[in-house]
Amino acid sequence: LLSQRLRVASVPAHYLTSINTFLICGTVLQTARVQHLGSEMAKVTKNLSQLSIEAKEQFLDSFDMVQTDCDGVLWMLKDPYEGVAESIKELRNNGKKLVFVSNNSVRTMDDYRAKLEKVTDYTVEEEDIVHPAKVVIAYLKERGFDSLCYVIGSKHFKKCLRDAGIQVLDGPNEPVNESVAEIVPVIADKKPVGAVIVDFDYNCNNIKLLRAQLYLQHRDCWFIAGAMDKVLPVGPKMRLLGPGYYVEMLQDITDMKPIVLGKPGLAMSKVLKRKYAIENPQRVLFIGDQPEMDVKFGGISNFQTLLVGTGGVQEGDLQKYVSLNDPYLVPDYYIGAFADLAQIVRDVAVYKTTKANKL
Repeated sequence: LLSQRLRVASVPAHYLTSINTFLICGTVLQTARVQHLGSEMAKVTKNLSQLSIEAKEQFLDSFDMVQTDCDGVLWMLKDPYEGVAESIKELRNNGKKLVFVSNNSVRTMDDYRAKLEKVTDYTVEEEDIVHPAKVVIAYLKERGFDSLCYVIGSKHFKKCLRDAGIQVLDGPNEPVNESVAEIVPVIADKKPVGAVIVDFDYNCNNIKLLRAQLYLQHRDCWFIAGAMDKVLPVGPKMRLLGPGYYVEMLQDITDMKPIVLGKPGLAMSKVLKRKYAIENPQRVLFIGDQPEMDVKFGGISNFQTLLVGTGGVQEGDLQKYVSLNDPYLVPDYYIGAFADLAQIVRDVAVYKTTKANKL
């Protein structure tokens, strides 16, 4: 704009060239400076085990509630990791409230209770076990929703909704003949569906997704997602396709953004903050094993975040997430395993006692 005005003012061409060069160089330098400042301000994860005892004390005193993922943090598939029960005991003895927040609505509440009783000395409360089906129910009830829901989800997920009085429509689970004449009446049945809810479904198929798509074409129909995991780690070397891809397909074809009531959904975060009367989110520590689900959920919730290495993401892998320029994916702290927290709590307790005795 400046060079155009100078040209109108009949400034000689060689002067204009010099001015343009100066302006371009200034822009490049300013851009480089901003980029440099951005790299300097990149979030740095602290290895909890390597902190000074003073920093560990500060860390432990900075939160009152621990919300923790389960799969990959407390256990993998069947058995709990060694030392998890001891860490839970030490955290509770230190006055921390523990809440168990999973994206797995396939597992039954009886299974959750059985697993958690082993690591909590049979003191877990059902109110402190959270998974997407329970959050969906809370969300719908808070809003007085009483319409029919078309649900893509596991048998247990749908049972939870039905037991809570939610009207559930599902299926078909059986194959449909590959004929347009037979498929159309199934997917375009014009049922009065008020919400489409998508979670993990072992038997998800194309007909279910087509049916969901057509219900969502009615703009007064809600689009709700439970678990958003695109990858399900079921072992050190086995990572399976997750329901996040189902949700993404429906989002793309309908141009609708889902209300996410599993991690890392902001809507889920709001439900939990109301449920547990969280006034200062910075006094909550969220522990997980997956940056895309757990760390991001903690970040958007304004919780402190701790990544454990037992789910497959190690400390050396974090640079990849730093390079994505999404601070919500980068944890505040890292530790090798949830079990390592017990020693940190004990060390801080000894340090505080020693410090008090010196006074």
